[in-house]
Amino acid sequence: MGGIPAVVVTGAAGLGLVDGLAAPSDPLRPPDGAPLTTHGIAEEPVSVLLLARTPPSPAVTGLRPGDLADARRLDASDAALPLAHLRTAAGGGAFRSALRYDGIDLRTLTALAAAGHGRTLLPRSTATGVPGAVAVPLTAPRVVHRTELLDGGAPRGAAAETARRLTGV
Repeated sequence: MGGIPAVVVTGAAGLGLVDGLAAPSDPLRPPDGAPLTTHGIAEEPVSVLLLARTPPSPAVTGLRPGDLADARRLDASDAALPLAHLRTAAGGGAFRSALRYDGIDLRTLTALAAAGHGRTLLPRSTATGVPGAVAVPLTAPRVVHRTELLDGGAPRGAAAETARRLTGV
């Protein structure tokens, strides 16, 4: 176990936020053996960001993960939904990466997609309205971008207040 869940489990942080792809209303899969409590914070549809020079036909109302198997993809796991999450949602598949982007700046990532360097999966609110690009919903199976709050027990102090504000509980 690494990253944010590990910091919460060890007590180095009282809370952590994680995100990923999931079926609607399903929680993200927690790390095996991690004594964590998760709280859903946000959930929104996922879109594929396409270069506007090659927009989909007007009849295309969405894309399936399998439709992206041969597409050039931007591998930007720190800024967009990781390629591994797409493989899991699609039940496997050989999705190829055209370009790796190790940054976290969404403007740079969306500019790379709009310039034709590859497609990327983003939450709909992030993918919509990108100059030079078209956002097409990802469908069948329907997946969402989900954000969850992690805690390792009963948060105290500022962590408890933050958790209460984020979860409404």
